[in-house]
Amino acid sequence: MGQEYGITAKPQHYTCMIDLLGRAGSLEEARALMRNMPFEPDAATWGALLGASRIHGNTKLGEEAAEKIFEMEPDNSGMYVLLSNLYADLGRWSDVKKMRLFMRDKGVQKVPGYSWIEVQNKIHTFSVGDSVHPDKDRIYALLEYLDQRLKKEGYISATKMVLHDVEEEKEHMLKYHSEKIAVAYGILTMPAGRPIRVIKNLRVCEDCHNAIKYISKIVGRLIILRDSTRFHHFNCGSCSCGDYW
Repeated sequence: MGQEYGITAKPQHYTCMIDLLGRAGSLEEARALMRNMPFEPDAATWGALLGASRIHGNTKLGEEAAEKIFEMEPDNSGMYVLLSNLYADLGRWSDVKKMRLFMRDKGVQKVPGYSWIEVQNKIHTFSVGDSVHPDKDRIYALLEYLDQRLKKEGYISATKMVLHDVEEEKEHMLKYHSEKIAVAYGILTMPAGRPIRVIKNLRVCEDCHNAIKYISKIVGRLIILRDSTRFHHFNCGSCSCGDYW
């Protein structure tokens, strides 16, 4: 890179390559690159490896990465949750419980998820299962309707994303994540043909990402979601991120 483009490789470049290799499933190659790079890996680099381990279900590598992150950033709740999600994906509920207890003992609190949408120059804020918005009845009625339409289109709730082992309750919880509520409110209030723009403070979960793809197709609207990772442009049943975020 230095000879061809005159760019000196920095830690961020290595982190990007490790993230790229990891997402593509080349976890051992990603780990080898980390081992051989001329810098000490930081929490972001280990975080890329943990994220890739979660995607591909590699518990051993994920636990190694998480242990390093906890040493460097003991208050980073997102990494504890990411490891919990890895365990949940594999149905290891006892390990999920251990992670929750570990967070409690360390005094680490999960950051609550919020979503925002601007309608007629007013910002509306939603949390999971929001019950205080004046239009909540209309919003939840639309979500119930969309849920039925989604299932007819072939959508299946990603219940593995909820960190406990009760399928029916998990599906109910996923239905009312803050970004889904904000999107539903946008459908109800934004003029036809206008994009629906939502901001979320955390990474959008797999279930909401999948559901919003379907919703964009069902209602024929462009839905733009900015989460903590990137912009997602949902249109006609697909997302601009190509399902990598």
